[in-house]
Amino acid sequence: MNAKHLFQKMFHKPGTDSQAGQSIVLIALALVALIGFLGIALDVGFIFARGSQLQAAIDAAALAGVTELGGWSVGGGDNGDIEARARTKSAQFMNANGMPVTVTTSLIEPEHLFVTQTPLGARQYSITATWPVETFFLKVLGFNEPVNLTRSATAAVFSLANVYASRRIEDGVLSTSNQSVFGQNICTDYGDPFSPLNSTWAPGEYTYEYRIMVPPDYPYDVVRVELMDPDSMNRDNPGTINIPRTQAAIDHGLDPLTTGTCAGNRKDACLIPTGELDLVNDGTLPLELVNPYWFWRIDENRGAGPAPGNGQCGAPTNYNEAFNTRTLFELWYWKENPDGTIIRQDLSRYTGQVGGGRDAGDHDTDMRWVSPGAAQSYDQPVFVPADPGSPGTFEISLSSNTPGILVEQGTGIRYIQLSITAKDGASENGFELWAGPPHYVNTVASDANVRNIQVLNTPGAHSSRGVTVFASGNLPMNSNFNRVVDIPLVYVDPQMAGQNIYVSMFDSDAGAAPPITFFFDSLAIADWSLVFGQSGVPDPDGQTRNCRPGSCNNTWVTPQYQITVPGSDPSDPNYVPFYGGRLTARYRTGFGDTYVWQISIDGLPYLTR
Repeated sequence: MNAKHLFQKMFHKPGTDSQAGQSIVLIALALVALIGFLGIALDVGFIFARGSQLQAAIDAAALAGVTELGGWSVGGGDNGDIEARARTKSAQFMNANGMPVTVTTSLIEPEHLFVTQTPLGARQYSITATWPVETFFLKVLGFNEPVNLTRSATAAVFSLANVYASRRIEDGVLSTSNQSVFGQNICTDYGDPFSPLNSTWAPGEYTYEYRIMVPPDYPYDVVRVELMDPDSMNRDNPGTINIPRTQAAIDHGLDPLTTGTCAGNRKDACLIPTGELDLVNDGTLPLELVNPYWFWRIDENRGAGPAPGNGQCGAPTNYNEAFNTRTLFELWYWKENPDGTIIRQDLSRYTGQVGGGRDAGDHDTDMRWVSPGAAQSYDQPVFVPADPGSPGTFEISLSSNTPGILVEQGTGIRYIQLSITAKDGASENGFELWAGPPHYVNTVASDANVRNIQVLNTPGAHSSRGVTVFASGNLPMNSNFNRVVDIPLVYVDPQMAGQNIYVSMFDSDAGAAPPITFFFDSLAIADWSLVFGQSGVPDPDGQTRNCRPGSCNNTWVTPQYQITVPGSDPSDPNYVPFYGGRLTARYRTGFGDTYVWQISIDGLPYLTR
C-alpha cells in the first residue's frame, strides 16, 4: 500500500461521499434563491426607477397643462374645450418625457383629470396617469401581469381677476349700471347664469364672491361696507315728483327742477330721465358730471308657477311679493394661523327682506344705502340690523375685528371678503356696493338719489380713500343705459406685459350692440385697442365667435375674447410701451340688459402636490 492510499484510509470517515452530494444540492438551491432575490431586487429597482420617471413626467405635464386653462372659471361656458386643450398639452409633455402611448392615453379617463378653484381663487389642475410596467424576474415567481404604476400631480395658477364692481366704486354714485342677481327659482334666460338652481353652468346654490381691497396706506381703522337696496321689494308708482338737477346742469342752462313719474307696472324697474343726458349728447358736459336718472325702482318682480317660482321663465300679471328674491350678504376674512394655514373668519351677515308675509319688510332699504348693524345715516328712517346671531356689523375695525388677517406679500394689501347668495324667490334683486371710511353718515344721505346729487355737486364729498370693491372673476350686472359707455374691468400692472386676459359675457341682449372695443385707459385708443364683433371684419385674435353683444341670449360669448397685454416686445414694429392701466370695454349697452362679465388672467404655475 503506497503512502497516498494509507493517508486516505487513515482520514476517511464513513458517509462522507453522500454528504458531499447533499452539499452540492444545497449550494445549487442557495444559488437559485440568491439569483431569485437578486432578480426581485432588480425588478423592484426597475419599478422604482420607472415610478420616479413617471412622477417627473406627470409633474411637468401638470405644470404645462394648467397654463392652457386660460379663460376657465367656475361654470364657464367653454370649460370643456379649455380642459381638452389642457389634456392635449399634458399628453404632449408626457411624450416629450419619454412616456409610452399607454401612459398618455390613460389621461383620457374621466377620473384622471380634475379642474377646481380653491377658496382663495387659485385654479387647480389635477391629473393622474398609469404606466403598465413589464417585469422580468418576477415572472419566474408567477407574476405574469405588468405592474400598474399610478402617479398624480396637481398644479395651480392664480388667475382670478379682480373685476371692478362699479364704474363709480370710489364715490358710490348710482349711474349707468348696478349689480343684480336673480332668485333660485327662475330661468337663466333673464341674465343670471348661476343663481337659478337649474343652471346648466352651476347647478345648485351659487355664491358670487367679492373682495374689498384695503390698501396699506388706508388712513383709518374702520371700513364701513354699504349695500344699496339689498332687499327685493318694489314701491308703487309715485304721483308727479319734483326732481332736482345737479349744479353742473343748472350752470349750463337747465332748470333747477324737473318733474317726472313712473308709468307701467310696479313689477318692473322705473328710472325717470332727468334731462341731463341732453348736455352729454350735445357735448356740453361729460357723462361723469351729470345725473341721467332719478331711480325709483331697480328690482324686477319675476316668477312662474306657484310662488316662489318653479324654475321656468315668466312674470306675474301684477306685482306679487311672494316671488321676491331673498339675498344673503356675508362679510368675512381669511385669517392666517401661526403655522401658515388659513381659515375663514366670519364678520357679519345680512339677509335681505322680501315682504309679502315671508317677513315684516320693515327695514325700508328700497333705494337706500345701508350698513347693517352699524350707525344710521342722518336721513335713514329706521335702523337696519345685521342678522340675529351675526358676530358683528358691517362696520369693520381692522385692529379689533380682523386679528391675523391675511396680508398680501409685497403689497401690504388686506382683503375683506363679501359673499352674495340668492337664497330663494324668482325675481331680480338689484343692488350696489360701496366701502370706505364711516365718516359720512352725518353728511351724505342714505337715499340713493339724494346722494347722487350731493356727490356730483361736491366731488370728493364721499371718497372711499382707496378702498375698492372687486368681484372675483364673475360680475353680475344690470345696465341702465342704452348708449355707448366705457366700462372699467380690471387693473393690469406693467409686469403683465405679454400675458393674456380672457373676457366673456353672458346673455348680452336687450338692446346691446356690437362692436366691443377693449383698450387701456393709460393708452390712446389710436395707439392700442382691440375691436371685436365688427360686421365683416375678423376678430383681432383670429377666432370665430358664436355671438356678438346684443345677440347672446342665455349663452356665453365663446370662445372668450383673448386680450394680450401690450408692451412685451420692443422689437415689434407695433410695439407700444405699457406702464399699467385699467382694461376698459366700450360698447353700446342695452337699457335693462342683465348680463355677467367673466374675466380671468394668465399667471405663473406652481405645483401644489
